[in-house]
Amino acid sequence: MISYASSSSSILRQSYDVFMSFHGDDTRMGFTSHLYDALTRKHIKTYKDDKSLEIGNYIAPDLLEAIETSRFAVVVLSTNYATSKWCLEEIAKVVDCKEQGKLVVIPVFYHVSPSDVRHQSISFEQCFIRYEEDPEISPQKVATWRSALAKVGSIKGLHVTPHRSESKIVSEIIRRILQCMQDALPVNVTKGLVGIESLLNDVIKILTLESSDVRFIGICGMSGIGKTTLAEVVFESIWNKFEESSFIENIKDVSRDHCSDLCKLQHKILDDVLKDDSITIRNVKHGQTLLKTKLRNLKVMIVLDDLNHTDQLTYLAGEHEWFGPGSRIIVTTTNIDLLNPFEINEIFMCEELEGVEAHKLFCQSAFGKERATHGYEAFSHDIVKFAGGLPLALNVYGSLLCGKEEKYWKEILKKVQEYPHKQVLEISYARLDGDQQHTFMYIACFLKGMDVNLVKDMLSNIGLYPECGITDLVNKFLITINHDDCLWMHDLLQQMCWEILHKESQRFGGKQIAIKYHKDVVDILLSKPQDLPNLRYINLAFSKDLTKIPDLTSAQNLVKLNLEGCSKLNKLHKSVLLLKKLRYLNLNGCTTLQSLGRSNMEMEALVTLLLSGYSTLEYIPNFGQNMKCIEHL
Repeated sequence: MISYASSSSSILRQSYDVFMSFHGDDTRMGFTSHLYDALTRKHIKTYKDDKSLEIGNYIAPDLLEAIETSRFAVVVLSTNYATSKWCLEEIAKVVDCKEQGKLVVIPVFYHVSPSDVRHQSISFEQCFIRYEEDPEISPQKVATWRSALAKVGSIKGLHVTPHRSESKIVSEIIRRILQCMQDALPVNVTKGLVGIESLLNDVIKILTLESSDVRFIGICGMSGIGKTTLAEVVFESIWNKFEESSFIENIKDVSRDHCSDLCKLQHKILDDVLKDDSITIRNVKHGQTLLKTKLRNLKVMIVLDDLNHTDQLTYLAGEHEWFGPGSRIIVTTTNIDLLNPFEINEIFMCEELEGVEAHKLFCQSAFGKERATHGYEAFSHDIVKFAGGLPLALNVYGSLLCGKEEKYWKEILKKVQEYPHKQVLEISYARLDGDQQHTFMYIACFLKGMDVNLVKDMLSNIGLYPECGITDLVNKFLITINHDDCLWMHDLLQQMCWEILHKESQRFGGKQIAIKYHKDVVDILLSKPQDLPNLRYINLAFSKDLTKIPDLTSAQNLVKLNLEGCSKLNKLHKSVLLLKKLRYLNLNGCTTLQSLGRSNMEMEALVTLLLSGYSTLEYIPNFGQNMKCIEHL
């Protein structure tokens, strides 16, 4: 199968697909606005500078960077374009990058003649006469501007005239960009991957893109085999062949019982496809109806990643008839049986990496190249042999051994021979320093899936050093940061962490740093109140039989309390409303909770209070005068 040579959540992309250069007063509210909207609807990442005034004669550094990191430059040349020194600086930089082969230039002659641009006649000439007479502008700079404008004017572009439809010009620009992007995609999306090209071609083949039928494709295999990576590469390679597209990551554990989460995923699909985040979904049945009525005339591509329950597919993409002709739905899962009730056209089975590719992936992680360093060839061969072809394990082993001496390799090789994968992955955990271990433990138990900046803030508040810790864990392939800037960790590593926690009772300051298993949680909350002063987080979400919360008076360092979906919770202990350091309280979906208590809320640090999904809530207490941190209600 396949894997990244670096963080598995980051397909390499340039910062922007398109840089737009235009004169604001001429086109900002018309042509440029329509073009920008069309580009973003097609998921083409576009830089459009909306500054209306220039600041001095120098182009801003962020504009230079945006031009340098873009693949295309759309230059809208209008009557007053040359009146802006800012625009002329942009076009000079654009031409410089073009001549270095860094970007493609698409000129749009907006009610001006290409000849006037090439030769700087009429309004363009008047501007340059002023620049040449300006003592603050060097003759060399004026010459550079003239040359750049002439070169862009010589490129075959698109001509907007009173007799040509602007919408057709916009469509043609989109067509050209998408075609060029499609031609370049196989190189970009496969860079840094091992064994991907043939698999990408195999999946595209079974998708039969030329067919107008709606097709459902399953990508199946064990955890850590590279299903998500393959789905990402396929998506990045062909999404622009569809009218709209949506990639839904990490759906695992969202089921009908977690109906609010299923509704959020339904909303994301509708928002991705229809570009309308104002849609309201009342319940999963309503969301199901919206999906099959609003998408049935659209040719869409949807990827549903990491399913582990039939409800997920039932309510997100239940039938072929929901989608327009030519649509493609890709599902990844470790459980092929859950696809049986559905009309799946083809199933692609992911398999372990074989000899050469497994060795190449391991060497990339261990040595930063595709071959082992001299003297380590035999060790590398043995590690790969005992590790098998699981990309996750090969990456973790490689990062663990990177830069280590021969005797360290011998020790790890001995352990690889003695223990199966799960125990060997524990070796990686054991080699972390204390701060890294604690950071890893908190992410595994509480913070997986959360925004990375929020996680850093929370970890800093409990005395850890998250900037270093998170960076180190990413470099060791133990966690990743996905496209939404959320922290993620593979299921195998998360489960390993839970087992270490349970078996070895890791302690912090004399107390357990985290409690995962149900029995341990109940034991601590009910029979060991003396342990609560060090308690930072409680996550009891979707505890179906939870009816009340015990006295948390001694938990004065509690930062986060998640009770979402506790549908039988009918009483909230008054101590909760007096927790001075609590920043996050989630009571979404606590449908039998009638009130939060009668005394005032005195939660000075509270930032987020979530109360949606109630049917019985009758009373919310007054906020105390010190509750000044609340931002989200």
